Amino acid sequence: MKRINRKWINAICTILVVAVMVYLFHDIFKTNYKAYDTQTAMEVVEQEALSMKAFVVRDEIYIDGNSSGTVVPLVNDGNRVASGDSVARICKSDEDAANYANLIKYKEELERYQRLSEQTELNSLDMKKLNENINDCYTKVLEISAGRDYSELADSIEELENKLASKQILTDGTIDLTEKFNTLNANIASLEKMNISTSDVAAPVSGYYISNIDGYENKVDYSKITDLTVDGVEGLLSSKADEVTGKMGKIVGSYKWYLVSVLDSKYSLVFGKGDKLSVNLPYYGFNNVSVVVENISEKSDGKIAVVFSCNMMNETYANMRIVDAELVLNEYKGYKIDSSSVRRVKDDEGNSIDIVYIIRGNIMNARRIEIIYDAGDYLVVKENSEALSGYRPIKLYDEVIVKGRNLADGKSIN
Repeated sequence: MKRINRKWINAICTILVVAVMVYLFHDIFKTNYKAYDTQTAMEVVEQEALSMKAFVVRDEIYIDGNSSGTVVPLVNDGNRVASGDSVARICKSDEDAANYANLIKYKEELERYQRLSEQTELNSLDMKKLNENINDCYTKVLEISAGRDYSELADSIEELENKLASKQILTDGTIDLTEKFNTLNANIASLEKMNISTSDVAAPVSGYYISNIDGYENKVDYSKITDLTVDGVEGLLSSKADEVTGKMGKIVGSYKWYLVSVLDSKYSLVFGKGDKLSVNLPYYGFNNVSVVVENISEKSDGKIAVVFSCNMMNETYANMRIVDAELVLNEYKGYKIDSSSVRRVKDDEGNSIDIVYIIRGNIMNARRIEIIYDAGDYLVVKENSEALSGYRPIKLYDEVIVKGRNLADGKSIN
């Protein structure tokens, strides 16, 4: 009996010893692993940009009008119109204007649904292309929604709805729009019975219509844009809007418009006349807007006046005036890593190189890096570097050690 008890006691002791060892091993491993803070190497695009305040200059011509009524635009800002085209209608009251605007909207919707109902020639060969178009439209809606400029959101949603309706027709063979037609026709008939009195506003010249007037239209001669000096641009940026009356909007005669700004004269060594650059407009959510350096003035008190031209136009561009912008000087694409992770070592030939330590599995490895941009707290390092002096390069998704002691190549963290 005593022997059996002893065997059980020995077995229990053995199990307890193994359990304690496993616990201690796990605790040591956990402690060692947590001793190293890591950060995943991710691909980024970083820009070195210069902040500047800029004044927008356009070839603007006022549309004369003396009516005291309410204006209903017929054309979206930034759209092209011909000389004599009706760009707006004037109603006697705000109520008439609201009703007339609804009448225009209902007629446009009716025309849209009529086009959809006439799609009878779709075939199965169109499905692949249609799905691609739907994906493109959906992506565009998401991109606009994520930005700050929503001027094209309504049109993009409508285009997506049209593509989805086309797919339903292609899939089911038909789509019932009877209720929609009845509702729209009833609304149109009701508004037309009101006989809303209107008068047209015509474009005096061909160009791009803008309904808004801000009082800065005559601050600078568009034809003499390259004559601007440092004092001239500073005057524009600090100027107040003129009071304008008796105008019903304006026409921009040229698609080409300008951003003018004052910069430190040292940047005349960075870029020159004719160079193509990019500008960010953070407030509007626009990045990498393509511009051309049209002119750089003579230096004055260590400053230069720079004229950038742009050929992009929409409702938002058409209404910009004094803006906060960023001039992109350089762009860097690579892996973003924390500055604290970098170590300077000597290679086999005695040359100084930069490395980081990564954790792969339970092993610590040294990886060579080539720094292409230093932002202070973090760095951007080159992608697809080659192995050199016995060090392999950093790769995408490597777990880079940003905090830890006793770092060594090939060290186990167990």
